[in-house]
Amino acid sequence: MSVDTVLRETSTTKTAVAPAVAVTSAPRRARWVALAVVSAVNALDSAGFAVANTALPDIDRSLGLGPTLVPWVMTVYALTFAGFLLFGGRAADVLGRRRMLLAGVTVYAAGAAASAFAPTGAVLIAGRGLQGVGAALSGPPALALIASIFTDARERATAMGIYVAVSASSFSAALVFGGVMTSAAGWRAPFLALLVIASVVAVVGAKVLPRDAERTRGSLDIPGATLITGGLMALVYGVGQAEHASFTAAKVLVPVAVAVVLLVGFVAREHLAAQPLLPLGLLRIPTVRAATVSGVVFYTTLVGMLFFAPLYLQGVRGYSPLMSGLAIAPMGATVAATTAVAAALIARIGQRATLALGFTVMAGGLSTWLLMGTDTNYFTVLLPGLVVMSFGQTLTFAAMMSAALTGVDPERHGVAGAVNITAQQIGSGLGTAVLATVAAAATGPGTAGLVDGYRAGIATAAAIGLLGALSALVLLRRR
Repeated sequence: MSVDTVLRETSTTKTAVAPAVAVTSAPRRARWVALAVVSAVNALDSAGFAVANTALPDIDRSLGLGPTLVPWVMTVYALTFAGFLLFGGRAADVLGRRRMLLAGVTVYAAGAAASAFAPTGAVLIAGRGLQGVGAALSGPPALALIASIFTDARERATAMGIYVAVSASSFSAALVFGGVMTSAAGWRAPFLALLVIASVVAVVGAKVLPRDAERTRGSLDIPGATLITGGLMALVYGVGQAEHASFTAAKVLVPVAVAVVLLVGFVAREHLAAQPLLPLGLLRIPTVRAATVSGVVFYTTLVGMLFFAPLYLQGVRGYSPLMSGLAIAPMGATVAATTAVAAALIARIGQRATLALGFTVMAGGLSTWLLMGTDTNYFTVLLPGLVVMSFGQTLTFAAMMSAALTGVDPERHGVAGAVNITAQQIGSGLGTAVLATVAAAATGPGTAGLVDGYRAGIATAAAIGLLGALSALVLLRRR
């Protein structure tokens, strides 16, 4: 099924658009400016992870966080982002997508400001948590707004291609951006840049995004939101602890057990609620179910590159953080350059085959990095593997996002988008923990032993990618 067909099914008339959105026939230029706003929001969410990662050593030296608190600069963002996503999706459907996107960007900007001017580590960590909440509120409405802004099928397909390109390439681009900014002006500079960008997005978005309907429908299901937010935060925290401890350690098992209790309570609540936060029937839709599974597998596989490549390039090959970021930058360039190919393939062979092919190509590109050693040539071995993996990333991401809203009632687009983003975040956290554990178990003495561990982690990620291809063939029906 093509992207055109997907969006035609989910948004064909003005009356089919979610009640929280008032569709207007905006001028052509305004529509594309609105797309730039929506795409920038998604890029900001990814940048929130990446730019802080490159600045961690400088942050530690400046604020004296120490080994216990340094990881929380990243962890608290992931916790609040994952925890509030479903609430953000429901709020977008009930209160209005434009309203929630702008509110989320404003909260994100406030968090970036607190981080940039933080006098202490505690203030920085609080600011990072606020950034995560803002990302969770602004992310879910972004994809759904595209269907509201672009009523012409051809324009929707083009807009979706641009959105996918920005989404899939923003993380690697932000790694380079963060490295350059930190090297040039210190660790506060990337957060100041995010503050400026978020502020511009909020101001421009207020002018060009289609206005929400005056009347809202439904409730926010606060009890359900409390259960799912607490459950997901506990799950992400527990899985994250497994990176530094055994899976059987109390610091892993206790939060995971709490997460299970809260998530079971959430499911029970959603069965009873008249207006649930997450209509469980969504997960019975084959395309949504396949996209959700693919979101977990996609990021688990992608972590195989994003996690191990910097460790290998910096720890074994002696690259600086900036050079390491530049070495990974072709990932973003490849994704941006091949988005049109992905859209054409979806139109020609459908979501099912494109998703399976994408996972297979990702696994193949990752497998090339199994040839890495202490002096492997970057340009003849590592770069080709990175490019191949990135092309597979484009195919997978495009097909996954295309499937995420297929067959979903338009008034549920916000929460459906939140489900997929939540799956991606779980995959990122779970993938990091699992692959780091596998690598640690396979690591031997010396530099060569370190490379052995990285190879084991990458091999596991590639195998998970192949399982993703199989799951796509099983879960998606032929079309």
